[in-house]
Amino acid sequence: MFSLLRSLLLPGLLLSSAALAAADSGKVLHAYFGAPESGFDPAAYSDRYSLEVTSNIYETLLGYDYLARPQKLVPQLAEALPQISDNGKTFVFRIKKGIYFTDDPAFGGKRRELTAQDVVYSLQRLVDPTAKAPWDFMLKGKVIGLDEKIAAGQKSGRFDYDLPIDGLRALDRYTLQIRLKKTDYNLPNILAAPATGVVAREVVEKYGSDFSAHPVGTGPYVLKDWQRATRIVLQANPQYRGETYRPAAGATGVDGKVAQELAGKTFPRIGTIDIRIIESAQGAYLAFESGELDVLQGLGAEFTRIVAPGGKLGEAYVKRGVKYFREPEADLTYLQFNMENPVVGGYSPDKIALRRAMAMSMNQAKLISVVANNQALAAQSPVAPGITGYDPAFKNTLNSYSPARANALLDRFGYKDVDGDGWRELPSGKPLLITYTTSTGGDRRDFEEFLLKSLKGIGIKLEIRKMPFSELVKTRQSGQYQFAGAAWGADYPDAENFMQLLYGPNAGPGNESRFRNRQFDALYEDIATSPDSPERNAKLRQMSRIVAAYAPWIYNSHRIGTSLAQPWISGYKPHPDHMPHFKYLDIDLAAKAAAKKR
Repeated sequence: MFSLLRSLLLPGLLLSSAALAAADSGKVLHAYFGAPESGFDPAAYSDRYSLEVTSNIYETLLGYDYLARPQKLVPQLAEALPQISDNGKTFVFRIKKGIYFTDDPAFGGKRRELTAQDVVYSLQRLVDPTAKAPWDFMLKGKVIGLDEKIAAGQKSGRFDYDLPIDGLRALDRYTLQIRLKKTDYNLPNILAAPATGVVAREVVEKYGSDFSAHPVGTGPYVLKDWQRATRIVLQANPQYRGETYRPAAGATGVDGKVAQELAGKTFPRIGTIDIRIIESAQGAYLAFESGELDVLQGLGAEFTRIVAPGGKLGEAYVKRGVKYFREPEADLTYLQFNMENPVVGGYSPDKIALRRAMAMSMNQAKLISVVANNQALAAQSPVAPGITGYDPAFKNTLNSYSPARANALLDRFGYKDVDGDGWRELPSGKPLLITYTTSTGGDRRDFEEFLLKSLKGIGIKLEIRKMPFSELVKTRQSGQYQFAGAAWGADYPDAENFMQLLYGPNAGPGNESRFRNRQFDALYEDIATSPDSPERNAKLRQMSRIVAAYAPWIYNSHRIGTSLAQPWISGYKPHPDHMPHFKYLDIDLAAKAAAKKR
């Protein structure tokens, strides 16, 4: 067990009266994660659960309006949206004054204000080659002078944070300038991603390799207690400046009921967030039923039939006042091949045939209806719905379900049952065994059975290798796998955020399949610097066709998220960025006590 308890006050330090008045130490929100976290360094981890915590501790230059649908950028650490010039190549941000990091011994007893130089340092951490962060795709190849600095770090084994570059500079204490090699109007979206949360260099250097266990930010919550893979407790940051909510100018799709619940309040309202790791969907459902969980952010597909048959909340839940949310998520679930693996990887016709045959063996409609209980949409391309560049009319015709075609394709390229045991061998005559790597958490038996039966139908033997979720992420990112499941939720609402998962130069932590294709890469570099347009969308469709042809991925689905909140919870609304936004939630303690008595 690791327990982090720190003094949050400096001698004589005056706290934000707004934050103190809003956060009630007697209010405890009980939530859960469906898999263990990895750690709390925003630049080091890309798993959803780690980011859900860091997004409440650290802040980014920009964020998204809590209730606007579609998503709308708003300032967070910045005073306003950036001043953009030079045809989308120069961005200037003014940092708000008077934002302070939570007290920590690393600051030597002094109150530490966040400055533009902290942003410069934090963004550089995303591309530090010695740290092997999974987020370098966000800035690599874009910022003037940054690639040369990365190359120097790779050569020397040391990344020099003090070496200035023209493209990333603090012009003064509160002014940040970013200069790009090419036009990229998507940069503001990147600077709203949780990975760009601003950290203090003194803290990183004080704790070194243990920094992820000592998060020190400027956000609404601080880490109070951490029992790895078991429990995470956040406490309202008494130094937080406090926040109110008003829909941004031009915001659309705002949930009027939730907006009314937020009106006139200062946030955060809840003093403690108690997060338990519950890997069983049944366990999470039962915990909500008993009132042990206040919110159920992600109801397991197998329980939606009980709670909301036909997509409508059941009468018993309506009578209880349970709040119900159901909407497609901006995410993608898929199966990926390691393109460097000698069995399933490579670009020769026989390797492509094997991957495409495996794709054709899987009945996507059955996967959606039976395994996902119709809580998903069939995925046809790497791009998710609800983001710029998604084409609902695009169909992946190359790998559509057909065991007969799959078997014929394998026969044609020499994958035959040589020894008569019912399983195909490689064209060389050696055994063909596919290893599927997945996590130990959660109830995945139906999906695993689906895979086993699908591949058995075309004579391919599959074995399943399991490991803890955090180890699975490391295994995929390091390329120590053959065939694995994966999911990606949008860091920012643009197709580029999904296509970068297949961009050759990102091979590794970003591009886990290690797919490389010159034509795809050239198109990616084009769409990454182009505004939304019919011409850009045509290039995205071409990229999707390339992925279908080489089949580094097998598409599964875009999940439909179902979330529940107890009747005593207000201000809750699932957000397309997948982050929990705990600061906007509130608890009616009297209503909760009354419900418990019934």
